Amino acid sequence: MATKQQKIEIARALYVTGKNDAQIAIILEVSKKTIQNYKTQDNANGNDWDLLRAQKHISQDTNRREYLYSDFVGYMHDTLKEIREADDLSSGQKADKIVKLSDAFSKMKHIVRHEDPEAFKRGIIKHVIEIIGKTIAASKNKELLEAFIQAVDECGEDLDVSL
Repeated sequence: MATKQQKIEIARALYVTGKNDAQIAIILEVSKKTIQNYKTQDNANGNDWDLLRAQKHISQDTNRREYLYSDFVGYMHDTLKEIREADDLSSGQKADKIVKLSDAFSKMKHIVRHEDPEAFKRGIIKHVIEIIGKTIAASKNKELLEAFIQAVDECGEDLDVSL
């Protein structure tokens, strides 16, 4: 049986690879709250999980840098949603987690801007196009969706974005 420290290390490793708190909780057979506690405790020991996740993605594949920021924004959005939906957190705890998330976002933004400013811009563009596309698709307005796809196809090569 794994010790608490071993579980924290496993949880950190899973988080860095892209798993969210709920997925990690299922894998380790603990509650989502326990994973959140592990993250807080590990952060106090100098292991910022969000920063570690960002660093892994930057070093992992230099050809993917333009997607890095978009992916990270997606992770941040998912995490923010998890925080908002967490019934077991008080308003103060939610605010604290959002502040920490904002700090991680700022760090990531600084890293990506410094590493490759053009990739940073393309990542934002890609993420915005994905959000708009999903919103239009959810509206079930076929004409609008077709017009959106045509517009993206026309300029997609210039933006290096494909749907």
